Parts: sequence; structure tokens; C-alpha cells
Amino acid sequence: MSDATVAGADAPDSLDRIAADLLALKEANPISYAEIGRRIGEQRVARGVPAAAAYPPRSTVYDVFRAGRTRIDPDLLRDIVTALGGDEAEVERWAQRARQLRRPTEPTARQRVAPTAPPVAVSAPADIDRFPGAQQPRWWSPYLLLLGCVVLNLLGIVVVQALHLPIHLDMAGTATASIILGPWHGAVVATAGNLLGFAVGAPGAAPYALVNLAGALVWGYGVRRWRMGDGIGRFFALNLLAATACSLVGAPLGVFLFGGLSGHGSDTVTESIVTMGLPLIAAAFSSNILTSVIDKVLTGFIALMAFVWLHRAAGFPASHMPLVERLSATPGHPPPSARL
Repeated sequence: MSDATVAGADAPDSLDRIAADLLALKEANPISYAEIGRRIGEQRVARGVPAAAAYPPRSTVYDVFRAGRTRIDPDLLRDIVTALGGDEAEVERWAQRARQLRRPTEPTARQRVAPTAPPVAVSAPADIDRFPGAQQPRWWSPYLLLLGCVVLNLLGIVVVQALHLPIHLDMAGTATASIILGPWHGAVVATAGNLLGFAVGAPGAAPYALVNLAGALVWGYGVRRWRMGDGIGRFFALNLLAATACSLVGAPLGVFLFGGLSGHGSDTVTESIVTMGLPLIAAAFSSNILTSVIDKVLTGFIALMAFVWLHRAAGFPASHMPLVERLSATPGHPPPSARL
């Protein structure tokens, strides 16, 4: 990126000029607004910002490229230029432009002098204002979501016990919190849900918090660091990976604590495998893996639908999971990221 791209040496600067130059930089590095938001989120998470607050809505990113603004946040501008591939020196030059235009004497000068180059018109996507990602969740929304996810885990335990199902369904809340808020938020739900198992008649659930925790980390890091939320196939593979991780933790726990038969509905699967001639321990491992695959795939897609609904209804950011943005698009109106 040349200095001429940032600003002409003999031309007065303005917010419109920054927006036009920034758009030119984006066109030279063609990525979508959603991808810029995802990269910004990753930068902020790496700096220690909680994942729930790190990912900006697409509309916030888009607005920086729009002419007619009255202010530009220098910190956000730094993040955007970094996401577009700028080095530290270039990033600082952009931020310095924004800081200079925030000086008290600058607004009057900007109003008197029109930019030498007309601002490039950026047409807003037709559904940008009503696309759910353009909203910001309330400050208390993550806390309410965490509480709801714990309740969802406990509800799964109740349903499985009442119907004697051979699966668990005690991790839907864990998966939901992990893919929306991050792995360690999911870990909080995982731990709380299992430790509160006694409240719904499942005191034996407490040791299995380790299994729940393994799933939280796989789902949470899977959609953020490994980009396994980019498409339906990759998300399906993520659920299989979660199932494998949970089995590697859960099967030894079940054998060590209960000898392979814990009184859960999955014991019927274990006993069926024993009748095939396998030792009880081997049957317990086989049963755990089989039921875990079914359970975690079902759990993962319950969490996915919950994320889609919360993205639409409450504005939870989904820049880190493009699959949710696509599924959230109004029928007949593809999401902006799909058109850019």
C-alpha cells in the first residue's frame, strides 16, 4: 500500500476521504465485510478481549467504509486495516488520520473544504438494516444465555431419564454456549450443569463434567480456531470430533466408576454388544462411542439452530461462524457476505 493510497500530500483530509481510501484498500484486498469482522474478532481475542465482545457486527464494519460519517473510531480503523493486511506502520498512519480529524478545530475545516476526489458511493446491501447481525445484544444477554444453557442441559437429563433413552442430551446447552460465546463460557455451562445434576435426580452426573468439558472445548475452539463453522460439512465433522473427544474421556470414566454399566439407557446397547461375545469393558467402550456419535451430532445441530435463532432475534454476533450467517438470511435475500 503506497502513501498515495492513504492520502494525497497536498489534499485536505476528511472522514469521507478516509472512507473512500479504505474502500479502495478493500477492493485491492477483496474480502467480505463478514470476513473482516471475523478477523477483527480473532485479533481482539488474541489481545484478551472476551469472545462475546470481540466480534463486531457486520454493519459496524460496513459503516466505516460509508461516506457521510461524523466520526471514525481510530481503534476500529486500526483493526480494519490490520484485517486488510496492513503492517504496523501503515496501520498507525491510518489511525493517525482518524485521530487528527477528531481534534476540536477539525470539524469546521472539514465542512469548509470538500475532498478533491469525490467519495466513492457504497451501496448498502438491501437487507443490511434488517439483517439480525446488525444488532448488538444487550450487555446482560450473555449472562442470560449462560443461565438458559445450564437449564437446557438439565432439561436434557430429565427427558432422557423419563424416556429411558440410550443417548444423553445433556450437552445441548454446552454446545450452544461454546459456539456462540466461546469454549470457556461453554466450560462454565458444562461444569454447572453436571454439578447441578442432583437437582433433577441425577447425582451420578457430577463426575461426567469432564466429558462435558471436553465437548465444550472442541466445539468452542472448533468454530473459532479451526474454522469448522464455515459450512455444513465442516460443522458435521466438528460434531464427530466432539463425539470422539467425549468418548475418550467418558468411556474410561464409565468403566472405572461403574464397571461399564451405569444404569443409563445406553446400558441396553452395552448389553446387546456383550451378547455378541465381547468382554464387558470392550462392549462399554464400543457402546459409548456409538451412542456418543448419535448424541453429539444431534446436540450439535440443536445448538446450531439455537444460534441461528439467537442471531436473528437477539443479535448475537456470528462473524466467526459463516454457516450461521447464511442460515440466518431472510429467504430470497442472501446475506451480505455471500454477495461481496
